[in-house]
Amino acid sequence: MSGASFRRLYLLVILLHLVSDVALSPFYPQLFERLFGVTDPGATGVYIWVCRVTALAAMPLWGLVARRFSLASLVLGSLGAAAVLELLLAVSPTYPVFLAVSAVQVAVTMAFTLAYPAFVGTGTDRVRDVTVFAYVVNGGTVVATLIGAGIMALSQPRWGIAACALLYVALAVLCHRRLPRERRAAPAVADAPAANRAAARAAPAPRGAVAAIAAVGAVVLAVEVARLVVRPFFTVYAEGGGVGTTAAAVLFLLPQVAVVAVLPLAGRAHALLGRALLPAACLLAAAGLAGQFLTGDTALLALGRVVFGIGLGLGHVALDLRVFAVTGTDGPAFSAVATVRVAATLVSPVAATALAGAGLGLPLLAGAGLFAVLALLLSLPARLPPAPDGGPPPTAPETTRGPEAAPAPAPAPETARAPGTAPAPRAAPAGDDPSAHRTESPHHA
Repeated sequence: MSGASFRRLYLLVILLHLVSDVALSPFYPQLFERLFGVTDPGATGVYIWVCRVTALAAMPLWGLVARRFSLASLVLGSLGAAAVLELLLAVSPTYPVFLAVSAVQVAVTMAFTLAYPAFVGTGTDRVRDVTVFAYVVNGGTVVATLIGAGIMALSQPRWGIAACALLYVALAVLCHRRLPRERRAAPAVADAPAANRAAARAAPAPRGAVAAIAAVGAVVLAVEVARLVVRPFFTVYAEGGGVGTTAAAVLFLLPQVAVVAVLPLAGRAHALLGRALLPAACLLAAAGLAGQFLTGDTALLALGRVVFGIGLGLGHVALDLRVFAVTGTDGPAFSAVATVRVAATLVSPVAATALAGAGLGLPLLAGAGLFAVLALLLSLPARLPPAPDGGPPPTAPETTRGPEAAPAPAPAPETARAPGTAPAPRAAPAGDDPSAHRTESPHHA
């Protein structure tokens, strides 16, 4: 199989991970009632939180396992295990059994997250690859939701769940036949010569590298929290301003539509702005959220949603490029940042509930403030390490093409969603909030 062809398998792995995470997420309350007679809304909250905590624990472990085994081995093993677990989910007799099996499946399928750095690491243009990934995430969310709706339309949803096991088996067969068997296919965009990468894996990470990963992880955490904190109570906020339920749902989806619309311009924007794209995207997101908080007019509220989505779309590409510039495309370092993204899904619902308890618009104001602070901090000149022997300091790499390419800036997708349940204000229903995905993997835009 050609290089371009086997790289498409990485995208299929990412897409399948997204489908397994998102498909049934808008329908958990209905699913638990139909399968087990469970009507307590708390069951949905417990399910989502158990799965997210499991993902948070599993992600760094897969990063460590990736040091010793090839991606093909990890993917094949995980696909086989996931197929079996999907069948067990279909025959689970009780809610506790379904919860336990789901947690195990989440832990297993988090291995699929490593397909993203593998896809980027075997390409020739990181900007293009990151943009393609964003398309897969956003398009995959729609496909997954349609699959979930199809499963729930069946007289026996268990048959639909069992049928999903066939997807794992089919992809496992393709990967067994086509994926490179070595530890990593030779990258066209290398972060260092092969010998240097092998030596780096054998030696402890230098203090500077750990600090750089921690710094980019902090940016990722801030971006994800700022993006997710505004989601759970938005429809309630819009309805409080006199907008109908249907219009509120449309307004809720506008940012994701804007993300898809702006992605074709991401490459040109990066070529024009370089590292400045990330703070510029954060500034756009902050302006969009601030506008939503300040206006009472429906048209201006819609405009604020669109501006917010444009910032998220450009930021998705910019942030991921900056992440790969720091972590490279080997799994272990990338898994550390992916773990931070999962952690944001645990923090943001708590913050959203606390803020909405004092005022439904406060999550928007908090998100705008966090994005504005990020824009300011990311605009400061980068402090480069001094060169040895008193020479001039090295210059920051800006190229994203070729063997020496080290990517630049990047915010995260408008994809992950957090459940918005609050004791005081009424949270948006699960179907309204695609953030109610069980793991909130780094694949959602």
